[in-house]
Amino acid sequence: MSVVFEVAAYDGRIVRLSETQWRHILFFHPEVESEQMKIKEVVQKPEVVLEGAAKDTRVCYRFYPSTPVTSKYLAVVIKVLDREVFIITSYFTERMRKGVILWRGIK
Repeated sequence: MSVVFEVAAYDGRIVRLSETQWRHILFFHPEVESEQMKIKEVVQKPEVVLEGAAKDTRVCYRFYPSTPVTSKYLAVVIKVLDREVFIITSYFTERMRKGVILWRGIK
């Protein structure tokens, strides 16, 4: 499996983005194509991390005043397994969804 990048997350775990997942993200969310640096930043320094739809997923959010689609949050969904953590998807959104806050960063 080809890896696009690996980055240390807010909690110290190494998170990877595979080529397969990157193609998936670009298919569904082409507006993030030039935003790999922001995706890394959201994983490293999110403003908020919420529990995802499944217990083993997390949604990291960070607000950006300037994006390809106006001012928005960038959401990065990660899956946390016993021995690995990887990015499932990433997208811009107007607001964070409601949910259990797992971590809150410092602005």
